Amino acid sequence: MTQPEEVPTSQQVNKAHTNSDVDSSVVAQHHTLGIQHNQGSPGDHLHDGKSSKKLGKGKDTLFPTTAAAAYNQAQIQSIINALRNLGWGS
Repeated sequence: MTQPEEVPTSQQVNKAHTNSDVDSSVVAQHHTLGIQHNQGSPGDHLHDGKSSKKLGKGKDTLFPTTAAAAYNQAQIQSIINALRNLGWGS
């Protein structure tokens, strides 16, 4: 028969976490919520550049502004427009 496992007190848990790996890397076991590289995003974030990083920020956003005629132009143009609305392109 095994002994029941002792549950640490909240003070013991806090003491153990004084040297935790909070936000130290993307593989850290502890993360705060925010928009920095090593933080987790809150569930109610928007990609607006305020409550999270803006989609496309800092990316190479060069792509055509109109669709080539060889493709279904309306479909391709709708994708281009959606990407532009998310901040991609100039």
